[in-house]
Parts: sequence; C-alpha cells; structure tokens
Amino acid sequence: MRILVLAVVLFIIIHFVRIDLMSGTIPIAAFATQESQSVQCDETETFSIAIASVTGDTIEALFALYPDPTKSFLDRLNDFYKLNPHLQHQDIVGGEKIVLPLYRIDANNCLDSKI
Repeated sequence: MRILVLAVVLFIIIHFVRIDLMSGTIPIAAFATQESQSVQCDETETFSIAIASVTGDTIEALFALYPDPTKSFLDRLNDFYKLNPHLQHQDIVGGEKIVLPLYRIDANNCLDSKI
C-alpha cells in the first residue's frame, strides 16, 4: 500500500513539474532572476528608408537585412503594408523601390530606472 501511495504522489509531482516546464511558469516565478534594464523607453519614432529590391526578395528577407528588436514581426508587417499598399496583392519585383519601416527610440522619453 505504501508503494502505491508513493507511486501516485511521485506521479503527481512529476506531472506538475512537467506542466510547469511546458507552460513556462517556472521561469517567471518570483525566485527567478530578472534581467535589469538600465534604460526604459516608452516611445519609439518611426522613420523609413527606401531600398531597391532584387529578384527573389521576400518581406522576411528584407526584415532580416534591416532587423528591429523593439517591434514584433506583425507590427512591422502592418507598417510595411501602410507604406507599400501595392504589395498587398502582388509579389516583390526585382528593381522595384520599396519603403521599409524602421524605428528609433526617442531619447527624450527614456527614463533611467536606477533613479
């Protein structure tokens, strides 16, 4: 009987740990170390650059050439289609002028978190 109870308790513990590892609750627990950022910025300024495409270019390839870690792919894609509405219904053609959105952190809206 003890072996059966021990096996059930062990199974329950393993099950909860497996669920926590899969859902990601252990890394965001209170005892996990958090990376502190010295600068916290609220506003980003959007600007754009014009490039000439090459045959075979894709939107993903252009975003990889001009990366931006501050915005998600969907936000950048939305801004891309606002700047290039003709590309919503056609592929990128070689030699075509394309406007890519880029973002710059506005230094006036940054706060030092150490203060």
